[in-house]
Amino acid sequence: MRLRSGRAALALLAMLSVASPALADKPDWAGGPGGGHGKAQGESPRGSRGAVSRGEATIIRDYFVAHPVGTTALPPGIAKKLARGQPLPPGIAKKLAPVELRQRVPVCMNGWECILAGADMLILDAVHGTIADIVRGVVR
Repeated sequence: MRLRSGRAALALLAMLSVASPALADKPDWAGGPGGGHGKAQGESPRGSRGAVSRGEATIIRDYFVAHPVGTTALPPGIAKKLARGQPLPPGIAKKLAPVELRQRVPVCMNGWECILAGADMLILDAVHGTIADIVRGVVR
């Protein structure tokens, strides 16, 4: 009788050891509770607040108030697809922000690319081509 209870205990122990990895936490790269991969939607490389600080956004807005630039609106489909953390759609012609503005805004240096798209200024990760942040409605 002792032999059977020992085998049963061994079988139970084997089942628990096989089931325990399923109960482990997901690694950081496995995505959040939504089942996504990598960073959560909208998360930028500089953290949850975006690539552009409030002070930098103020500098950008003030620049375009003082130096209006003629812009054309983006097609509605492309305008809807622009989202933080996504690659830039291939149909957009990159129009770099003016040099004077890029020299005033620290985020436009140090590996970031600042381009104008319609009335928005996009901050791109120059290496990966993904949108890190969008400053909406500043280009006039």
